[in-house]
Amino acid sequence: MEQKGLRPLSGKVILVTGASRGIGAAAAKRVAQGGATVVVNYHQNRERALAVLQEVEKEGGKGMVFQADVTQRKQVEEMARAVREKFSAVDVLVNNAYFPFEVNSLHEISWEGLEKATHHELAAFYNCARAFIPGMMEKKKGRIIVVSSRLAQQPLPRMGAYAAAKAALEAMANTMAIELGPSGITVNVVTPAFTLTDASAIMPEEFKERVRKSRPLQKHLYPEDVAGAIAFLAGDESDMLTGSHILITGGSHLQL
Repeated sequence: MEQKGLRPLSGKVILVTGASRGIGAAAAKRVAQGGATVVVNYHQNRERALAVLQEVEKEGGKGMVFQADVTQRKQVEEMARAVREKFSAVDVLVNNAYFPFEVNSLHEISWEGLEKATHHELAAFYNCARAFIPGMMEKKKGRIIVVSSRLAQQPLPRMGAYAAAKAALEAMANTMAIELGPSGITVNVVTPAFTLTDASAIMPEEFKERVRKSRPLQKHLYPEDVAGAIAFLAGDESDMLTGSHILITGGSHLQL
């Protein structure tokens, strides 16, 4: 919770894609604590999205929910129009939406599975960038925060489709950081390791505990831990950070 009277994100309109659950929901609530106006994007579960909006409003923030499949350009453009009409151009884009992917060895995975994983990640980022960067350019200031995965640098067996897609996403973000810097727009990547969310609940308890013990901090990683880094990158304290990758791993990236 922000200290009373300190609202570092006041006046900012922040769009979080895939914000009805997990890291996206935690990020939406966290930036609301900082005074932001929050757009809660969701794909299917309106009830959960409205619950997140309710939490945003409890923090004294304003917001709205909007259903859009961010892999579909027209739906993203409709969302951009609705946000501008209700609030203003988006100041901060948090590219977070999660997409299921085929789990298999790369030499056995279907081409369709590999193609689909990469298409979803890149199309979602491309569509949102095309829709929201022009408004940031008008203001000569903006923030783009890309939520990636530690798998992009430290892959695991059978997770190759996701690792490849996230690595490509990070390459896009790095390039945009160079291209958009002169326009006052920063682009940074948040890279969490294995995080306890409802999506990861299917993993065996033995695996979760083994991951926890592998970290120097000996702790589980939760969506709220990632949300704090997102809120920092959304604020003015991060003005000179662009092209940066913030690792949120509990120290596990130091281990062999």
